[in-house]
Amino acid sequence: MKIIINGKFLCQKITGVQRFAIEIVKELDKLFTSEYEVYIVCPDKSEVCNHIDFKNIKLLYTKGKANYLWEQWTLPRFVKKQKPDHFLNLCNVAPILYPGSCVVHDLGCIDAAAGFSKKQNLVYRFINKRNIKRYKNIFTVSNVMKQRIEEYYKVSNVNVIYNSADHIRSVTAKKPNLELKNHFYFSLGSMNPNKNFKAIIRLANLNPDKFFYISGKKAKSFNDEELVIPSNVIFCGYLSDEEIVYMYRNCDAFLFPSVYEGFGIPPLEALESGCQLVICNDIPVLREVYSNYCVFVDFNTLESLDINKNIKSFESVYHWKDGAKKIFDILNAQ
Repeated sequence: MKIIINGKFLCQKITGVQRFAIEIVKELDKLFTSEYEVYIVCPDKSEVCNHIDFKNIKLLYTKGKANYLWEQWTLPRFVKKQKPDHFLNLCNVAPILYPGSCVVHDLGCIDAAAGFSKKQNLVYRFINKRNIKRYKNIFTVSNVMKQRIEEYYKVSNVNVIYNSADHIRSVTAKKPNLELKNHFYFSLGSMNPNKNFKAIIRLANLNPDKFFYISGKKAKSFNDEELVIPSNVIFCGYLSDEEIVYMYRNCDAFLFPSVYEGFGIPPLEALESGCQLVICNDIPVLREVYSNYCVFVDFNTLESLDINKNIKSFESVYHWKDGAKKIFDILNAQ
């Protein structure tokens, strides 16, 4: 069996989607023995920034940069010549000319459009409209998202592959180069409107004696020009995994005010790291994923952080190897 994987994610800064792809291919590498011919195709070697040592998967490189043109033109033409049994795309987008199978993490271009530029919205909507019913297999990361994709696009071949935070267990905590207070609250995520960080700013204004640290790259769609940022809110910028684990372990609570997610990995990372309290916005997908392990609130009306910790002790139920095995089994069955 010959399998080709879209390797654009190896050339991108790691957010939730890239994390999924990286950890899944690491686990797939253990499953694809010498009986399989498996390749990850990337743009020019100089574009790759996330280096992984594979035992069974081989890397192939083509000319071009990690952009839409490479993914929609160069990649499918290359893949078509290889005549694989399966072509797997792990990060929301697949080439229109050769769609294969795809992991659709969310429908943000439709349900959270404010977080995308007009160009991005047009591109994602157009690709989804052309590809969804042509995918050999569709994967997504929660039952809430499975239902949404099936209802919106009138399809029925959607398989759920949950995210995990197994990767965080091997990370050694490192104190970031920040002046940290003895007691503080931590939030993490790309600063798109759906992440709802304005709710943290509102909460900080209501609780001037508490300190709030927010990590994540500001998106172009995040407009804070009209916001008055109080002195007890500190934007940390991009933190390494080691620094993030330190923040998880030492904060009074991890706050996740997001109003839209396909899954939402940061709360799971916080729980795996031993965070003493995780507070999530009360939306269906977070209820599905985190059940009784987090405190759920309405961040748009929350005023006090004196919260009753009526939660269960965390027991990990999500593993990257399980997701990889499901993909492996489905591809093998076809």
